Amino acid sequence: MNGYLISHNLQIEKLVTGAFGLGRLPDGLVVLVPYVLPGETVRITPVRKRKSYLEACLNQVLETSPARIDPPCPLYGQCGGCALQHVRYADQPRLKSAILHDQIIRAGLLDAEKIVSIVSEPLASPLPFFYRQRIRLRINDRGGCGFLRFHSHKIVPVDSCLLARPLINDVLVELRKLSCCHHLLGLSSELELLFNPDRQDIFLIFHFSRKPRPGDIKAARETAERLNHTGAVLLSVAGQGTFSFCSKDGNNQSQLALLFNMEEGRVIRLGFEPGAFCQVNLEQNEQLLKLLFDWADVCKTDQVLDLFCGMGNFSLPLAMKAGHVLGMDLQRSAIRSARRNGEEAGIGNCRFERLAAVEGARKLAESGKRFDLVLLDPPRQGCLDALPHVIRLGACKIIYISCDPATLCRDLALLGQNGYRIRKMKMVDMFPQTHHLETIVLLER
Repeated sequence: MNGYLISHNLQIEKLVTGAFGLGRLPDGLVVLVPYVLPGETVRITPVRKRKSYLEACLNQVLETSPARIDPPCPLYGQCGGCALQHVRYADQPRLKSAILHDQIIRAGLLDAEKIVSIVSEPLASPLPFFYRQRIRLRINDRGGCGFLRFHSHKIVPVDSCLLARPLINDVLVELRKLSCCHHLLGLSSELELLFNPDRQDIFLIFHFSRKPRPGDIKAARETAERLNHTGAVLLSVAGQGTFSFCSKDGNNQSQLALLFNMEEGRVIRLGFEPGAFCQVNLEQNEQLLKLLFDWADVCKTDQVLDLFCGMGNFSLPLAMKAGHVLGMDLQRSAIRSARRNGEEAGIGNCRFERLAAVEGARKLAESGKRFDLVLLDPPRQGCLDALPHVIRLGACKIIYISCDPATLCRDLALLGQNGYRIRKMKMVDMFPQTHHLETIVLLER
């Protein structure tokens, strides 16, 4: 490391995973730097030597990219939530798509020539800011709320977040003024704020470190009554469930809901329980659903399997066009919500089972079931263990939606070895201003 301690000028070649800029020292050693852009010349100071690369911090931008702007958030560079606020939004989807291209080529899935014809233009988010339906804040030992500092376990206090829905920020400011909220924050490790599109209000979830006591429940009720725009306050303990649900109007139904505008003027209401998975970017989720419809191209005779169905985000809309849809998920609350959503929407050709992906796909394969389309939308770790069973289901088409390019490439390689070819791919910017990216892939056998 001694030879690399001094500052260097560096030419940035490209962005890589994590939105780090990649450059090379004269001896060829790779350097990764945050908050830079391709084509820029920067002054950097080495921070840490890894086995095959050097981590560095940015000192000065010597030659600036036309895409660079002043980041609007005063905490940018301290808070670890955003990595691209220094980039004008018109350029962010293109840069993220280039990161995806690079990983696909390096994994040997497609060459540079095929990338051009198969990977289409990225799908930009309708809202570059104020799009998040849900935020989760850490709480320090003084009851202050914030996000983790970049590459640290220290908490950066925040008064508002430029990615969160405006109503979330309004409630976040207001709750600091109430002593009953301070009581709850002092007993919590984390605070979630969830925007409910159906009723245009906010759910608060205080994650307690112990089982709530009567005084805590009283403070939760007072918080629900006194905070404007608050639909409910929940007290939760990890591994022990939710102990209190306090709503402003006395309604004990702890349901939030998305509203989807479907074809022919039909609106579907998809409810879900607090704590269950839901896409955080509601407008982009609707755009993704329309893209899924187009690529799936299902008809009234098609059998569809949605292996990570959640509360029916994709299953129920697809059932309006398919012959039958089977949704599976391991989360109890998700399956409860999915079944309830199907009943309320009057969709009778969609069935939901509570099973893990591996177990569900294995049972279906062993029973000889066949599907025309399999939809995979796994968590960040992908679904490698389930794929051998998925392959046995004989689907002509698989649509894979991924939030992690590395596990996506790994899983696509296995599918490719078993006869599935990538026909279409698109980067979907579900998380503007951050390094995270979503990808949708259509494979055919």
